[in-house]
Amino acid sequence: MIILVGASALFLTAAQAGINAPRQAFWACAKTQKSKARDQKIGGDGFEAFLRTACSSEIQSLRSAIAATDVKNGMAHKAAEQDADSSMTDYLSGPVDSYKADLQPPPAATAPPSTTAAAKPANSSSQPHNP
Repeated sequence: MIILVGASALFLTAAQAGINAPRQAFWACAKTQKSKARDQKIGGDGFEAFLRTACSSEIQSLRSAIAATDVKNGMAHKAAEQDADSSMTDYLSGPVDSYKADLQPPPAATAPPSTTAAAKPANSSSQPHNP
């Protein structure tokens, strides 16, 4: 039983290793392109196309690795391709959402109410009132 669990863990680790290098290359490219897009003043709506163009080889490598891993795990080729496309949409959404969030101006800080000029009630006087 222990041998079976160990072999399964070893197999899964080896399968993930095939995806790890393309995944890391994609994240590195996305990080670099996010900085370049900011310098070029690319709008939030245009960043995904910018990223897809700038990181096309990394995207294709990761997509291929995902599909190959799915096929090795018994998935049909067509289903593996669809899963890889869906996964790439998810992978791209992270940097795109982050880029758009970075473009948003920080929320305006509200100033605390001024305590230097205390308002007096309309019917009060500065002298104490004795009955």
